[in-house]
Amino acid sequence: MIKTQESALPEDVLIPHFGQDATLVGVEIGTSGGVGCFGMLNRLPNLTMYTIDPFKHIDGSLHESSLPQEVLDEGYVLALDRLSYFKGRVTVIRKASDDAVQDVPDVVDFVHIDGDHTYEQVIRDIDNYLPKIRKGGLISGHDYILQAGVVRAVHERFKTVNFEQDYLWWVHV
Repeated sequence: MIKTQESALPEDVLIPHFGQDATLVGVEIGTSGGVGCFGMLNRLPNLTMYTIDPFKHIDGSLHESSLPQEVLDEGYVLALDRLSYFKGRVTVIRKASDDAVQDVPDVVDFVHIDGDHTYEQVIRDIDNYLPKIRKGGLISGHDYILQAGVVRAVHERFKTVNFEQDYLWWVHV
């Protein structure tokens, strides 16, 4: 079953669920240039984030990791610069999400998946990070509908999925 609403950004789901002033710990898989993480930190003043991205070129990838290594290195520097405004509230982890799971707290309020959109990786991200989300928390992700692997993985793991504009999916835990 798919339920729809009108919000498009992770924080548009987080704020109604938790409240704008809630003290939260979140994980974002897929930092890129840090824009998404910046938006969440900017709109949620008591949020602490762990954002994960390997910033590593992978031959044959159909995703951002197909970019030249120099471009990915520039993205890492850009993310560090952009997120430096929130010093003390954000940790940028330059690792594959499979390797970074031990680098985030054992209990978090939410996880947002927007990294490697292959079926295999989305399944692993859900399986690796779902146990860390506290009861009443959220798991979400991006590029639902646009990426067949995302749709397949999400529906294999969850019976009810909420769908937002801009291809955002989310589930109450």
